[in-house]
Amino acid sequence: PEYAPSINFNEYAALAQVAKQAEMPLFTHIRYSSPGPAGKSSLDAIDEVLNVARQTGVSLHVDHIPSMATHVMPEAIAKIDAARSEGLDITGCFYPYTFWGTYLGSARFAGDWQSRFRISYNDLQLAGSSERLTPESFKKYQAQNKLVVAYAIPQEDVNAALSAPWSLVGSDAIPESSNNNHPRGAGCFSRLLGPYVRDMGALSLMDALAKCTILPAKRLDARVPMLARKGRLQMDADADITIFDPATIADTSTVEKPAQMSKGISYVLVAGAIAKDPSGVKRESRGGQAITGQPA
Repeated sequence: PEYAPSINFNEYAALAQVAKQAEMPLFTHIRYSSPGPAGKSSLDAIDEVLNVARQTGVSLHVDHIPSMATHVMPEAIAKIDAARSEGLDITGCFYPYTFWGTYLGSARFAGDWQSRFRISYNDLQLAGSSERLTPESFKKYQAQNKLVVAYAIPQEDVNAALSAPWSLVGSDAIPESSNNNHPRGAGCFSRLLGPYVRDMGALSLMDALAKCTILPAKRLDARVPMLARKGRLQMDADADITIFDPATIADTSTVEKPAQMSKGISYVLVAGAIAKDPSGVKRESRGGQAITGQPA
């Protein structure tokens, strides 16, 4: 709803009914993403999606929570915990970065975005460059609908999200060219395993791996049988395997160079086919296949 603000609650609930009939969770970006004002805050938006779940019985997944419930993460988590204690099926996801990214022409930048997000023009950086914005460049790039990152997420909000037992890891990657993106598209998972797990001790390695693999697969495998073979190292599972060194894995992608490959990863196998080895990416490898809701 934040990107389509004219949608009303009944339309939102109707979408949830479609998801429920398809036996799928409703994956949603909430309506508001700032701590205020009252009636238009991220906590109000959390209440809205929880009420959609209560009214329709749909399973719910709240996308990239830290960039939505910025500055009010403990309260947002408490609301979701309470709803789960009622028996509602709710999960959420996060990416381990303290800056979000989107297009300047989106409704997210409508109105007084500086007050809402508690940032200024200088907190916006043009993707694929080192350029921080000014009022003049903001106006120019907004007319071009450029992609920017916004340094707006407190570190404690990310830490709170990754500590929630129901949170999953999702890069929220945007299908853009390699030099016009948020670094999460290339570095999300290695950033979690390196800086957050190894360096900060924010959560255990096994818990982090579960949030990246088995838990996302389980979120959908009841309706998507192919996912019952994903996220697992076991007989009859797809051989989708990443071999990495916990002591050295780290992201190297940056806002300036968002497509840089992570370090500490020696091999990546997709369905048993080597997609990366120590010499680099094997672009001729074709092990992947589309994941659909059809029988496995």
